[in-house]
Amino acid sequence: MSDTPVKVIQKATWVGSIANVALAIVKITVGKLTGSQALVADGVHSFSDLVTDTAILIGSRYWTAPADKGHPYGHGRFETLTNIFIGVLLALVGIGIGWDSVKQIGNEATSPPGMLAFWAAMASILVKEILYRWTVVQAKKINSRSLHANAWHHRSDALSSLPVAIAVIANFIVPDLHYLDQVAALLVTAMILKAAFEILWPAILELTEAESDIDVEGKIQQYAEADTNIKEVHAIRSRRTGSTILLDFHLLVDPEMSVDEAHTISENFKSHILQEIDEVVDVIIHIEPYTCAERVVNPCCEEKGCEEKGCEEKGIEEKDGED
Repeated sequence: MSDTPVKVIQKATWVGSIANVALAIVKITVGKLTGSQALVADGVHSFSDLVTDTAILIGSRYWTAPADKGHPYGHGRFETLTNIFIGVLLALVGIGIGWDSVKQIGNEATSPPGMLAFWAAMASILVKEILYRWTVVQAKKINSRSLHANAWHHRSDALSSLPVAIAVIANFIVPDLHYLDQVAALLVTAMILKAAFEILWPAILELTEAESDIDVEGKIQQYAEADTNIKEVHAIRSRRTGSTILLDFHLLVDPEMSVDEAHTISENFKSHILQEIDEVVDVIIHIEPYTCAERVVNPCCEEKGCEEKGCEEKGIEEKDGED
C-alpha cells in the first residue's frame, strides 16, 4: 500500500532536515576553523533550511486535508502560503549573507582558507545534490509544489557550495587573491536570491488569481475535438490552488439533445479530464446549445453586422448539412 501524500511529504522533509543539521554543523565548524567566510555563510544557509522544513511539516497537515464546509475548494492555499514563507525566508537569508560579505571586503586581508574547507564544500555538494534528486522524485509522486520547492532549496544549497570550493582552491593556488572568499559568498547570495524568486513568483501569481501555469486550454480543446458529441468548448478558465487546478468552461452540444443526454456527455468529459490531467481536481461545466447565439469558436456569421435572422438560417443550414 502506497503512502499518503502527507506521509511522503513528512518522510522527505525529515530526511532533508537531518541532512541539513549535519551539513550546517560541519560547514560552520570547518568554516570557522579554516577562516572561510563563504563556508560559514553556506552553513547558515543550510540551517535556514530547517525553518522551511518545519513550515512544510506543519503546513502539509493542512493543505492535504480534503475540502470541507469552511473550505469548499480545498485547503491548497495553505501550500501557497508555505511557499511564500519559504521564498521570503530564503531572500532574507541571502540578503543577510550578502550584506556581511560586502562589509568584510573592505576589512584587512586574512590568510586563505585551508583545504579542509574545500572538502567540506564538496561533501555538501554531493549530499545536497542527492537530496535534491530524491526529493524531486517524491514531489512528483504526489504532485506537491511545496516539496518541489524544498527540493530546489536543496539544489540551491548544492550550487551555493560550488563557488566556496572554487574560491578555496583559487586562494590556495594564488594566496594574493585575498578577497576571493568574500566574492564567493556574494555568489552564494545571488544563487539564494534566485532560488527565492523562483519560489515566490509562482505563489504570488497564484494569490492574484493568475491563469494556471500549464496549457489547460490547449488540452481541453484537443479532448473536445476527439469527442463527436461535443460541438464546441470555450470560455475556458483555470486557476491554481496549491498543487491543484480548478477548471471551468462552456460546453456546447446539439440543441435537439435532451438535458439528460447533455448531462451524461458533460460528466463523461469531466471524468476524462480528471483522468488525463493529474493536477485538475475539480471541473465546472456550463452546458449550452450549439446555436448561433452561443457559438464563439465557430461563429455563424464571419462578417460584421450580419442579421440575427440570417445567422439562424445559416446555423440551420449548417446543422442540416452536418446531418
